[in-house]
Amino acid sequence: MAPRRQRHSQSGGSARSTKQRPWQVAGVVAAAALILGFAAEAGRSGNLPGFASAQNSQLRTVIEAEAPDLAAVYQARRYAPIWVKGDKVRPEAQELVALIASAGQDGLEPERYGLSHLKQDLTAAATGEPAALARFELDASQAYVSYVSDLHSPAAGEKMIYTDPAAAPRPMARADILLAAAEAPSLSDHFDTVRTMNPVYEGLRKDLARYRAQHRSKTPDANEQLILLNLERARALPANPGRRYIIVDAAAAMLWMYQDGKLVDSMKVIVGKQNEPTPLMAGMIRYAMFNPYWNVPEDLVSEGWAPRVLAQGPQVFTEKNMEALSDWSPNAHVLDPASIDWRAVAAGQYLRVRQKPGAGNMMGNVKFMLPNDLGIYLHDTPNKALFASTERWFSSGCVRLEDAPRLTRWLFGETPNAPTPDYRVDLKEPVPVYITYFTAAPGPSGVTFRRDIYGRDAVSMAALAEQRDLDKAA
Repeated sequence: MAPRRQRHSQSGGSARSTKQRPWQVAGVVAAAALILGFAAEAGRSGNLPGFASAQNSQLRTVIEAEAPDLAAVYQARRYAPIWVKGDKVRPEAQELVALIASAGQDGLEPERYGLSHLKQDLTAAATGEPAALARFELDASQAYVSYVSDLHSPAAGEKMIYTDPAAAPRPMARADILLAAAEAPSLSDHFDTVRTMNPVYEGLRKDLARYRAQHRSKTPDANEQLILLNLERARALPANPGRRYIIVDAAAAMLWMYQDGKLVDSMKVIVGKQNEPTPLMAGMIRYAMFNPYWNVPEDLVSEGWAPRVLAQGPQVFTEKNMEALSDWSPNAHVLDPASIDWRAVAAGQYLRVRQKPGAGNMMGNVKFMLPNDLGIYLHDTPNKALFASTERWFSSGCVRLEDAPRLTRWLFGETPNAPTPDYRVDLKEPVPVYITYFTAAPGPSGVTFRRDIYGRDAVSMAALAEQRDLDKAA
């Protein structure tokens, strides 16, 4: 897991040092003081555009020296401050400092955003001195955009594979983050909006606070570290995943359906085996195939079906409703199983095999397609007995559904008529699916800890601990 940027970087490069602060250079401070002094006077006189025109070059110099990635926001505003009004900081400035101080509630290090310096800036700005007001304005903007960016971005080691761009969180450029704050009718309300995350994250945040209240310790214990790790995983989901969406948790072997921000239904699922784990991925269900064929994986043909036919004869192939085809072309023809060299197939020769639709088809009656190159989708299954087990890690990576008809009705509003095999029905509106892995998850009475079936936690937790050390040292 690659470390996040240390503190608030100015333009995507290296972060400022906390030991050598560039705003201590006399020329920069003097320019900032002059500019903000003009800004205060212009604000009182209502002549802000004139001020901006007169002082454009000086203000550009100051901003581009420390935060060139934010310069466009100030230029578009005619250099009107966001956190300062006249010769005083805005009342919301205290709320901003409190917001940065609360970063620890999200497993983020407040000093990464220069909390101590920000408090000092706020105290100095209370004097009304232009230089102090200028310093607070720039530091507040940089701290704010860095905090919001981190809050909505998972650490690199917990990245989800977004197989469909429509399911991915929208990238948040630093300038866009600041512009949204600058244009907000109420900064207080905007802070609440920015801090609102997806339901899993919100639950974990509350459980983290509850766990810390019950287990007061100067350093996080193993369980607290696990909650923090899973907060990172929850950041991989958009803050607002949409009107309707599905979360599949491979660690719990469960599926949840959300609509209008509320959990409306759930069901058990079967997910990948330990040696064939279901990946962390996000896609869009765009259509479903009813009465589907089951296209048998190549390794299962050579390692499973070929030895079985050699032992029991070609009739077992036909009895199980299987068929072999000449190739993958639209004009492929069905082969006589008795004419196939099954020894060659067992030795690795490729053969296309599928199971015809029917009661025993491994796909059941429907498979929900979220187009991706990983071969992962959600599907029905005829083997319902496996859902009675608490150990539901049996698949080759795909997600088998306990109640596919119920999911069909939720997605389509009805059960579509399927007159032919492999009958495709498109959804009117695609629905996001987030396949996750939460070994710590919110529960009705507090956090629920789950077994790390895929062995992912140790490596990720070590990387996260390293990141925290880097943040504290920054």
